[in-house]
Amino acid sequence: MNKLYLFNPPIFFTLFLTIVLITHHIDSFAQLPNNTNIEKVNSAKEKILKFIKENKHNFRVVDLILLDFIQRRFNLPREFCFEESFTRIPKEEDIQALKIYGKLVGYKGIESQKPQKAEPFTWSVIDAIFIENEKDCPSKEYILDRLKSQLNGKGYEITHTALAFGLYIERRCLYISDPDVKELHTKICNSLQQLSRSIPEPTDLKLEALCFASYLECRERINPTDIDMLLNLQRVDGAFSGTLNPNAGINVHTTLLGLWLICEFSSQLPIPKTNMIRK
Repeated sequence: MNKLYLFNPPIFFTLFLTIVLITHHIDSFAQLPNNTNIEKVNSAKEKILKFIKENKHNFRVVDLILLDFIQRRFNLPREFCFEESFTRIPKEEDIQALKIYGKLVGYKGIESQKPQKAEPFTWSVIDAIFIENEKDCPSKEYILDRLKSQLNGKGYEITHTALAFGLYIERRCLYISDPDVKELHTKICNSLQQLSRSIPEPTDLKLEALCFASYLECRERINPTDIDMLLNLQRVDGAFSGTLNPNAGINVHTTLLGLWLICEFSSQLPIPKTNMIRK
């Protein structure tokens, strides 16, 4: 491994599905290109899951937290949830990551603590994670101004703005029914689309933009042909390199994003809205 990178009898089933459809917002089905072989898609998914199963004990905490979200969103086997994946004694780098991001999976083993230093574009994400109650939310105007300013940036500034926006909605600091919030949502979706289309190869950044478009329920902005390209660049071991050369090494974060996209576009059931912050 060359590289590791960084965030449920017919009657009863019918009743259950009805309850789900009533109580959850349901996204429409994602459509694969007409010429995409669904067997190829399912095979790619199984290869990724096999790679993860064999190597997840080496993954960073932030990657295992992302895996936990994917497991919940697509109802993958429980062995891919955080508790079943993070089984080692925490190392120093694990401890630091759990202090900041452990709240996303309800981790109680280490006390949460904001970092003293972080990449500028991650502060909005961190601030949203550490909001415990609605009364702790900054003003709507403060949040929107901050996110609008950050959206003027490039690369991961855009994707982390999308993530922060979603987290503030989860924390009930913002409501998508608010016209101002809806306007920013549209701008963020536009930016994610523009960003993903500006990158020809399946880099970590491109896949993050595509995945966060799904997270913010603007999946229609995704070009399905990007999934075909991704499938054609999968390594023999199931992972992805994040480049046009599958032999350029393994990028774990990109591989997990690839799993998310493949699951998103191959699901045979509607996908319910899934919170990044586990309840």
